[in-house]
Amino acid sequence: MFLLADYLSFDDASIFHLCNSIFIFLLFATIFFLFILYQQREITSICYEKELVGKHFSNVLYSCNWDQEELPVFIVIPGNPGHGGFYQEYINLLVEESKGSYRGCVVSHIGHSPATSRVFSVKDQVDSKIKFITSKLKPGTSITLIGHSFGAYIALKILEKGIKIDMAIMLFPMIENMARMPKADNLRTMLKYQPLIIGVAWLTGLLPRQLRIKMIQFYAGKFSRNMQDHIAGSISELIEAKSLANVFGLAQNELSVVQELDYNLIKRFQKKLVFYYGMFDLWAPLDCCRKLRKAVPGVNVHIADDDVLHTFMFTSCKKVAQKTLEFMKGDSKYDMSNLIPDSVVKSLQGETDDYDFCEEEE
Repeated sequence: MFLLADYLSFDDASIFHLCNSIFIFLLFATIFFLFILYQQREITSICYEKELVGKHFSNVLYSCNWDQEELPVFIVIPGNPGHGGFYQEYINLLVEESKGSYRGCVVSHIGHSPATSRVFSVKDQVDSKIKFITSKLKPGTSITLIGHSFGAYIALKILEKGIKIDMAIMLFPMIENMARMPKADNLRTMLKYQPLIIGVAWLTGLLPRQLRIKMIQFYAGKFSRNMQDHIAGSISELIEAKSLANVFGLAQNELSVVQELDYNLIKRFQKKLVFYYGMFDLWAPLDCCRKLRKAVPGVNVHIADDDVLHTFMFTSCKKVAQKTLEFMKGDSKYDMSNLIPDSVVKSLQGETDDYDFCEEEE
């Protein structure tokens, strides 16, 4: 302090400049702090709870306003893998973009998060979601189901069981003929090497969790943008022997259970359903969309932009969240011509046969 005083001339101008510099420093420091705080709020403004659903536990991510019971509810049903952590940013955006008009949650698949020794089937996953709705929500609650991929199949089964739902939004819906989808061959290859993959996962599980997360982020960084912590953390929890056994077991069961789509069921609940297909989705090809429109005229179908992938949680959360809110508010009406390029419209209208993965076998 004494050495500093030797270099400072404490006249009015010096004091003014010093105070001005300190003020500017504090201002930028405050802005930086608020920015960090905001970023943390975006990532952590959820409540992650281990819930007993029926006889089994499921990790459920609740939005920060879940306790406001007067608000309508949205329930996100994951695909497979069914770890709710993948959808953390998505549900935060749904709440934030709606200015808190909705409250919501993501219900992880039993056996996936938390992991269990028992391997659960498609029926088990459907039953657990029904149990969550009937036991955790008050009668008369306005409910919107948001099913992603295989989660859309579960959403349809919930409707089929007679559970009162106001709306069901099907994101990239893998709801039919799973064994004949273009990606099914990749899945069969993974199932073939299931014991080896689970063995490697068991060894990886011996590493500290933070080290696994950093390794996942480092590896992912070679192929895409930096992976967010909650995504890497979810992958880290899934790369464990018990979790992977459930992921593979459910996938094996899906291949045999997810067969022809029940179009009568779609017609029965047509006014409650919205379908959102991907332009180049190999788990729910556009031919499935074409068949659906042909079988159920006027069904509410929309096509995502060509840069929105099946795994939208990794790269396109905001875009899909905004579109989801349009569906929930009824602002996005059925209009194929405004949503799809002419060449794709022609395919969907049956004028070409570019997409034939869902065609019935001879």
